[in-house]
Amino acid sequence: MEIVKVKASKIFVLILLSLLSLSCQEDFNPKTDFKEQYVLNCYIDLDYDRYMNTQVYATVSKLYNVDGFDPSQNKIDPSVSGAEIYLNYRDILYKLQEDTNKTVVTKYGTNQIYYYANLQNIYPSYNVSLTAKMPDGKVLTAQTQLLEAQQFTYSYDFRNDFTTKINRFYWGDAFTISWITFGERLYFPRMIIEYDKFDANGQSRLYRKEVQCTFVKKQDQMMPVYPTFTTGGSISFDYSAIDSAMVQISQGDNNKQRYAVYSIQFQWVEMDLALSIYFESINGSVDQYSISLDQSYLSKIIKNKSLK
Repeated sequence: MEIVKVKASKIFVLILLSLLSLSCQEDFNPKTDFKEQYVLNCYIDLDYDRYMNTQVYATVSKLYNVDGFDPSQNKIDPSVSGAEIYLNYRDILYKLQEDTNKTVVTKYGTNQIYYYANLQNIYPSYNVSLTAKMPDGKVLTAQTQLLEAQQFTYSYDFRNDFTTKINRFYWGDAFTISWITFGERLYFPRMIIEYDKFDANGQSRLYRKEVQCTFVKKQDQMMPVYPTFTTGGSISFDYSAIDSAMVQISQGDNNKQRYAVYSIQFQWVEMDLALSIYFESINGSVDQYSISLDQSYLSKIIKNKSLK
């Protein structure tokens, strides 16, 4: 038995040395010939509950090159100013206006340059296209289809006000919201409690409290679990978790009359397939051999759903 072990070990070492020898004979360079190109990133915030107000945002950047392999060594802002960008919706052209976000400072010490337009009467499932003329005359084009309108179903139909005081033996211990899924798109569901808090002078201020889905026991403590993105077609909120969120609003304050809850909202965001793939790629695990840019270079369409 000992002889067999020695022979097996020798064979393994020989194979390993051979592989190491072969790998050392080949040169590998992760960089290729650099070409000056533009990247157009467009974001459409389309709320199908309020078709009258749709925001379109776009940014334009140049690709850049650095000595070595560390992209953070670049010191020049790649953002492009002076582009002419048009959105085509149902053969109507909307020009995006250039502006600078004074509140956002980039890592280059400059203010963020972006393009925007506020549109009205934008409806689902239509094709849209984007045309951007660069300052040097180059033209970028892209097109996509606006996401479909979504229908939701509920485990319990609250015809009037929302309450957790229902027959849970019959209706279950959680409020479940379901929707239709399309492929591998990502969905971001949230439940928000909106309430007013009054001061001593009777003046109120609006607050928002996110509701946890459930609680899990960890090291003898109950820890809240909040919803995250999913490819599934439903989300459940324990009624006990909703009650807990309500208690937390005025926790530690004996004067409960200072608080007035006026809405509980289910907020739901959907990403199209291209953006879903991109989001998963930048939020996945990165090993020691990967380089992360932390810069968003992708056209994207987003749909937002808010229910009161």
